[in-house]
Amino acid sequence: MKNLTIIKHEKTGIVQYSLSEQKTRVKLITVMTAFTLVVFAIGTLVGTLFFDQASQDEARIKELQALVDVQQQELLDHKSSVQNDIDSMSLQIGKLMAQSTRLNALGNRLTEVANINQDEFKLNQEPGLGGADLELTGEKNTPQSLYANLFNLEDTFTKQQENLTILAQLLNEQVVDENATPHIFPLRDGWISSYYGKRIDPFTGQQANHPGMDYSGAYNSEIVAAADGVVVWAGQRSSYGKMVEIDHGNGFMTRYAHAKEVKVRLGQKVTAGESIAIMGKTGRATSEHLHFEILKNGHKVNPLPFVNS
Repeated sequence: MKNLTIIKHEKTGIVQYSLSEQKTRVKLITVMTAFTLVVFAIGTLVGTLFFDQASQDEARIKELQALVDVQQQELLDHKSSVQNDIDSMSLQIGKLMAQSTRLNALGNRLTEVANINQDEFKLNQEPGLGGADLELTGEKNTPQSLYANLFNLEDTFTKQQENLTILAQLLNEQVVDENATPHIFPLRDGWISSYYGKRIDPFTGQQANHPGMDYSGAYNSEIVAAADGVVVWAGQRSSYGKMVEIDHGNGFMTRYAHAKEVKVRLGQKVTAGESIAIMGKTGRATSEHLHFEILKNGHKVNPLPFVNS
């Protein structure tokens, strides 16, 4: 190797370098070292640039992945919010349907109580809707506007139900008052045999005040309650004979005297037209008949306007 000779052509001629020479070896080592350093530097620079770019790409990928995760979470949150809105609206619609059912039932009840023709309102059918050409406002339907309409409708239903409930109570009270006011002819299959007021007393032949009305009828005719009420007397009572007295709770009381048989007991609730006794002639009576009295706030009044009603 020390005898290796390097021949180089130059302008001045051919130059020979022999590795056996110390000077030549030093030059060659210096050149080789410099070349190696250059190659190493270039490699280091290329490696640095490559790894920097890879690091930047990895950071960018992580950034994009984080953005995707955030957007995915936002999508899940939005989906959950939409589902909650749907559940809330479904619950609201369910409440409205229940209120609508109650309103229909209450409306049907009111038509019965008030004796209204149900065919006139047709509560079980949808009302007719329509109109001329539409004038669109251009406003968009939004969940907020839908919620507002649902809550407004619920408020309207609630107010309507409150009003109808009050009206139903008033009508029921009116019906109760009517049923508790004497209005039924007190003897089945009978007729009036003596009116309220002055008359000739059948026992003395003198003028006397008759505080009630007498009814006659077939043998064993049934005496019936003239209105709803509670029995406050059922049995013998001086000249009245066997008598039934009913308190109707609104200042009215009725008396049914001279009965052959009493069919009700003290404290019993009775309804208008219910049989309470059998016509007879007990007490101060000339023959079988019913002596009927109406008292208003403790005062005896003429029964005729009531039984004629």
